[in-house]
Amino acid sequence: MLTNTLLTATLAVCLALVARRDRADGLFYWGLALTAHCAAYVLYMLRGQVSDWFSVVLANMSLVSAFALMQEGLYQFQGRKAPRWRLWLPVLALGVLFALLLGNIHARVVVLACVLCLQFAQFAVAMGQRWAETPGRGKFFVMAGIAMSALALVVRAVAVVMGQLAMGSITDSGLLQTLVFAMAAVAMILVNFGIVVMIKERADARNHTLAFMDELTGLHNRRHVLLALEQQIAWACRARQPLSLLLLDVDFFKRINDTLGHLSGDQVLRDLGAGLRSHLRACDIAGRWGGEEFIVVLPGTDAAGAATLAERLRGAVEAKCFVMPDGTALTVTVSIGLHTLYPVPVDATADSLLGLADRALYRAKALGRNRVEVA
Repeated sequence: MLTNTLLTATLAVCLALVARRDRADGLFYWGLALTAHCAAYVLYMLRGQVSDWFSVVLANMSLVSAFALMQEGLYQFQGRKAPRWRLWLPVLALGVLFALLLGNIHARVVVLACVLCLQFAQFAVAMGQRWAETPGRGKFFVMAGIAMSALALVVRAVAVVMGQLAMGSITDSGLLQTLVFAMAAVAMILVNFGIVVMIKERADARNHTLAFMDELTGLHNRRHVLLALEQQIAWACRARQPLSLLLLDVDFFKRINDTLGHLSGDQVLRDLGAGLRSHLRACDIAGRWGGEEFIVVLPGTDAAGAATLAERLRGAVEAKCFVMPDGTALTVTVSIGLHTLYPVPVDATADSLLGLADRALYRAKALGRNRVEVA
């Protein structure tokens, strides 16, 4: 019990040093959970030294509160509102039951096991609801620790019910008691290691996304498109398939920023990005090339198919009513330059393909805008 107390206190201090209340990653609540867990063990060790209302009722309420706080942290990590009545009702219920069972330790052991297993089940359900959205392997450590805690409690409760464990106090020594507290220590390490790894892995995933995604439009950024374009050129050359490229530029975009403000310009770009995604296939690659320019890579698409798509995109933008943040309705047009490689020469490069598409875009703008030109 002393080892568990020192271990939990150490973990609580470590989390307290890195947790920040303004950062919604769950660490603040998990740090509080460890503090409550540590307080529970301190009160356990004072059994016989202080009133049973502290060392029994308050101690176990503190333990159950620790797992309620863990669930609070999980919900914050997932970006969801915690169902607090469901998380904290077991704490109140356990306090009432322990007050009634103050003189029956065996009944208290069974009640504690039931309440904590209920909390573990709630935790597992909450994890499962966002399992696919939680990247990495940290979640497996967390669930392994939760499962180990539940197993230790169930084994002890079954032993009490079957008369295999006679306890006068929670501080009584014995093989099963030692096993239960050892499993609790290992489970605590697993859960907290898993929590830290979950936060790190999610941060890594977000950084990877930001490295290849345009934050404003949700499309791929210039770096990702260039990498993808080089790969698509190599594939088109090997497979002897056509490869088409579209460059789109918003007509008179500077006028939108100057007259309606940059927030309106950003709204136009976001809506255009969403419109592009809705008209493209899963294999097509759309990105923001820079400023008000967009790029679309069309694998396996010949010149006729690319021209048809380009005209459809141009018409869809022209027909759309763009609603600005202040409620102003706006009509926007785009100019599009198109180039198709077929057959793809072995010396083809992304720069050469982009250069021809850019030349076609320049001609579309020179000829009056709101049109499609083919290189």
